Amino acid sequence: MKKNKNLLEIPNINSKDAKLKKLIYEVDDSLFNKEYYSKEKFEHLCVCSGGTTSSCAKNGFTTLDLRKNHSKIHIDRESNLVTIGGGVIMGDLVNHLQKHNRSFPIGLSKLPGAGYILTGGVSPLSRAYGLAIDNIESIKGFLGNGKFISLKKNQINPEEQLIWEAIKGAAPFFSIITEIELKTIQSNPIMVIEGFVNLNELSEIIQLSEEFPENISLQWIYAQKIYIYVVAELKNNLEDKRTEECLMPLYKFPALEKELHENFNKINFFPKELNLYELNSNNHSEVISLLGEDLKNDIPIFIKCLNELMDNKPNDSCYIASQQLGCKTKKLNHGSSFFIHRKSTWKPWIYASWKKNDLQEKEVALDWIYKSWSKLKRFYPNIHLAQLHNHLNSHEEELNLAFGNRVNELKTLKNIFDPQGILPPL
Repeated sequence: MKKNKNLLEIPNINSKDAKLKKLIYEVDDSLFNKEYYSKEKFEHLCVCSGGTTSSCAKNGFTTLDLRKNHSKIHIDRESNLVTIGGGVIMGDLVNHLQKHNRSFPIGLSKLPGAGYILTGGVSPLSRAYGLAIDNIESIKGFLGNGKFISLKKNQINPEEQLIWEAIKGAAPFFSIITEIELKTIQSNPIMVIEGFVNLNELSEIIQLSEEFPENISLQWIYAQKIYIYVVAELKNNLEDKRTEECLMPLYKFPALEKELHENFNKINFFPKELNLYELNSNNHSEVISLLGEDLKNDIPIFIKCLNELMDNKPNDSCYIASQQLGCKTKKLNHGSSFFIHRKSTWKPWIYASWKKNDLQEKEVALDWIYKSWSKLKRFYPNIHLAQLHNHLNSHEEELNLAFGNRVNELKTLKNIFDPQGILPPL
């Protein structure tokens, strides 16, 4: 931490630059004091678990930083369940698990904290192991009214059922989670096929990927150029032979390279030397994540649309990318979480960046995000609310597209368990 208490050392530049009202590390009774939170209209508590979101710190707001006092990791070697604090960074989690030959389906970045898990958690391994929320066994924490909660998957009573389901996908709106128990997975070798491709090749690879088995997934990013990752988990000789057959058509693309990694924890996605995107300390940014089903016959139309959007991007820091879901994410825990879009195969996201303090460039960049989102809705009609955008005009629409017919249930939980509006607003 910097000596200046008003600054927070975190990856997200927007939040890092925020002039905080106060930075706190303890979850105690003072957090839930009505007088404390009524001093300034519309103030709510920002919560930092890893610090990758623009909602974890804001000008004039208080931030609770969980990283200092809630960063323990403990694995039970009999059950292979791991217990983590709400401030544990995903990179630290997989590094700890690696010592025990275990892993967890984290995302493309190792920087997020437990917020990655609680808002869904999409991983290159999700097709085989489900979303991160599908691997939650128990949680501990506090509701927005200060009530302590401790819920275990197989011991949920009827009064707790809705809270349990909402924790998985919508936790930040009505709770502060300080501890999570998770299933871990066996650490297996991973084959990665990666490299630059052109639009026609991307089109063909997307078509191939929609027939992939659950142990293979596609990730791509279109910045100044297009870069892809095909991730394949290797388990046993029979499966590995089928995997090799599925990967064979990719070997004809001249720029793609194949590399075997000891395990998933060893992979660094989109490394900086590719110059695809970097955390530029002079830039602020926003990102909107979408969800949709197989593209199938719409792939050519999608590729044309994608190219038009990228031709009109306001600067080189803007990009569109995508991760592949499906298989287990479509089958696991249907109806028992607030991640309701279980039919989804693709999670694309639109990223826009601008020079901080340049309000005109910010307006242009956000306009590009919204126009891009509008054009991509025909392919990806839903939202994955991995980032909270209550500071943007799109917040209400994002809520409705993320939670659908469960929005009213979420509002009810908010009214009951966060009556003072201490946590981020709906």
